[in-house]
Amino acid sequence: MLTNLPEDILLGVFLYLHVRDVLTLRKTCRVLHAFGGIDYIWHRLVAKLPLPLDVPYNASPSTLPGDELQRLAIKAMRLDANWRAKDTRVRGLYPLIDDKSGQYVDQMQFLPGGKWLWTAQRTLKRESWYTRMSLWSLEDVSNSHRVWSTEISGIYRSCTLVQSSEGDFATLVVGVCDHREVIEVHSISLQDAQNVQYGIYPTYPPVKSKQLHIVPHPRAPHLRPIIHEIATYDKLLIVTIFALDTGGGAGSLQILFVDPETGATKWVNPYFAQSFSFLWIRVWGDYLFLVGEVNDDFAVQVYKIPDGFATPPSGSPRASPPAPDSDDEPVDDYSYIDLGPMVAEFKGPTPMAVPGHHIAQVSPATSTPSLAAVMFYHSVHPHSAQLLRFSFDVSSEGVSLVSMSSKDFPIGDESSAQLAQVGPLGVRGVWLEHNWETQLNRVMKFAYDPHTRTAQAGVLFPHDPELPFTPNMCHSLAFDEATGRLCLGMYDGNVYVLDFV
Repeated sequence: MLTNLPEDILLGVFLYLHVRDVLTLRKTCRVLHAFGGIDYIWHRLVAKLPLPLDVPYNASPSTLPGDELQRLAIKAMRLDANWRAKDTRVRGLYPLIDDKSGQYVDQMQFLPGGKWLWTAQRTLKRESWYTRMSLWSLEDVSNSHRVWSTEISGIYRSCTLVQSSEGDFATLVVGVCDHREVIEVHSISLQDAQNVQYGIYPTYPPVKSKQLHIVPHPRAPHLRPIIHEIATYDKLLIVTIFALDTGGGAGSLQILFVDPETGATKWVNPYFAQSFSFLWIRVWGDYLFLVGEVNDDFAVQVYKIPDGFATPPSGSPRASPPAPDSDDEPVDDYSYIDLGPMVAEFKGPTPMAVPGHHIAQVSPATSTPSLAAVMFYHSVHPHSAQLLRFSFDVSSEGVSLVSMSSKDFPIGDESSAQLAQVGPLGVRGVWLEHNWETQLNRVMKFAYDPHTRTAQAGVLFPHDPELPFTPNMCHSLAFDEATGRLCLGMYDGNVYVLDFV
């Protein structure tokens, strides 16, 4: 009998088992039920579980009690089983927006955990474009509501949404085009938002805002820079910007440091982005990760983030680009930021690197130093996709690679992938598949099993699902890997939240 074993041996038995086995043992008798609920056992069990857990924001599983970890593990396994099933069942469908004015949502993004959703809608008023931004509380998804909203002049470009370590406020950094490129920073109180429900367009949202102007690149002072992506580091913004004719890579993406407190800006030396044909940026610890394609390889280059706004020595070149003037020529004496020597470089295997492939999506920024990317190949038959997964160890001493994996899986022929979203662990992802011949769309899914190292793709929603919408109506989407929560924005202005567990 297991109950007759010494506790240290019994503990070793429990730690050897899988979560499912421990759950089964706990049903056999009171002694094993009590022993199997020890916090230490569940801390060790979930550390081996290869599935993302829906833990409270900024909490570590090692700080949670065993009963809570058991509940989260069961939820994660149920979601995984439903997601891998041939016919994934929708467990909850919730209308979020019913906008008959036709102002459909262009972009949307979850905060980690799927409890908060940011949306952006473009509107045309008096021959001028405006962007309506909103923050939604999905804590009680059956009673979801808009808790903050504002309207800004210009067309949305990109945004990043960061929740404070205490979870009491969120910082929304959004790039817009209003005759010139502008970054707006909004600090939104989530504590106030939890207690207040605003109407359709709140008049007095709990927010503090500021506006920052993006200057032209010194090598192209006459050309308007176009904001691509925004990352945050402490009190610094790091922005990738399309700046044509600057001597960069094929995409002419350049990196700009912005101090949101003073509005000061400084460009990074174009040399550091020159090798990338396309570029994403991620920040973990004190390091800047440059992610993208280098000579048909998927590469991650790591640099120590410098103090971009340190006072230059006397006699140094000017540290701000000149204001554009009709007689100006691109200058070469600009004091660029030097990222210094490369700390580390990691390259993913690309056995299918052929003309006609592209990176559809890199996973969103999270507090955990891991990322995933999905690459679609349309020039091979049958059409295929490749999932790349990276996990890093980041410390004050440097950055090392914990794991890297690559897996190919088939996708539909005569089709293209759109609106792809992949989680940071690379366990789940979704995309919209458009068939060139039938002009019909389907919502697709993939699931990766780290134990067997297999990936499988399948249909999440066919072109004619038994739902109040069809995939052909879909214009935008957001996806949270840990909860499996999916949000779809429609061309008719409606938005739906879907749960699968």
